[in-house]
Amino acid sequence: MKTSMQTPIKALVVCLLAVYLTPPPNAGNALFVQSFRAPIPTPRSSRLPPLPSSSTSTSSTSSPPTSFTPSALTPPPLAPRPLPKFYYHWKKSNLKLNLFGAYYGFVAISLGFIWYAVLKTIRLYTSIMSKLGITVDSKKSFGIRTNAIWGWFVLRLSYNWPIITGKKRVQKILLNSKTDDSPGVMYVANHCSWMDIPFIAMSIGIRKNYKIIAKSELLKVPILGEAISVGENITVDRGSRKSQVKTYKEGLGWLREGVSLCTFPEGTRSRDGRLQAFKRGAFKMAEKTGAVIVPISISYCHILNPVDWVFPIRPARGIPVRVHVHDPIETVGKTEDDIVEVVQRTLCEALPECQQPIGGRMPGYDTS
Repeated sequence: MKTSMQTPIKALVVCLLAVYLTPPPNAGNALFVQSFRAPIPTPRSSRLPPLPSSSTSTSSTSSPPTSFTPSALTPPPLAPRPLPKFYYHWKKSNLKLNLFGAYYGFVAISLGFIWYAVLKTIRLYTSIMSKLGITVDSKKSFGIRTNAIWGWFVLRLSYNWPIITGKKRVQKILLNSKTDDSPGVMYVANHCSWMDIPFIAMSIGIRKNYKIIAKSELLKVPILGEAISVGENITVDRGSRKSQVKTYKEGLGWLREGVSLCTFPEGTRSRDGRLQAFKRGAFKMAEKTGAVIVPISISYCHILNPVDWVFPIRPARGIPVRVHVHDPIETVGKTEDDIVEVVQRTLCEALPECQQPIGGRMPGYDTS
């Protein structure tokens, strides 16, 4: 039995060594092509410094910086990170997949079948109880926690667990300030990879109930669409004004019931990792209900899973990817513009220089 288990492990090790040690393939090979090196000139620090507790940013009213100034929370710069030497390229969609990505996909999809079966069981159970006149899981937490558990296993088994800082401190602050009639929390994060979703779930906690605001196109993705639906996450069609109004009303409803929301205010992934302008929706909801905003800075995720790659191309700890949970920001008594400026500046405190807005100026609102 021991020998039979060692064989596939040895084969995987040999494949990994082949990827990094084999010279580039011939130019005539249509399936596998050589990649380029992304130049990042500053050398990487040999050891990560500990992150101190971030100071509260709610009272900051100074004007936006005109250039990037590293703070105590700023992750160290990285040395050049070459893209994989070999990868499969789907020319029609321009998506790519390397060996590590294939391994990640195998883990995620294999566990996805179990995930899907559990979600179907939850849907069937709640439907039967509803027909019997018995209300169960009124805030739809069963599906949310199932999704988080799936993400926990995938990140652990694929060596993609990030460095998470600030989580316990913020959880204590929120717990001490919570009352019976207090609204949910609005979590906002920068967005440059679909890996941001499981990273945020781990930084919030797998036992928490929250709803993610996602684009409606994701409902068509197998398994993922079921996960979004069972947990009654909020979806929005960005091209429909009617859908945006519906999303706004649903978000207000959940917040008033004490259920937290999680959103990417940029609206779409940043292709180069830099912070983009924000949409107004999340901040209108927070201001309307008096919910606090908890910014979450995700560093180097665009290097872990570039936008034109199907899955991560390398382990998160080898970069390393860092997720920092900032102190809550009060919204009572502030205008939308004030809230957005503070949130953007707070996010930038824990982002590396390569993810800072060009010129260091806060991007403000997306007026499109």
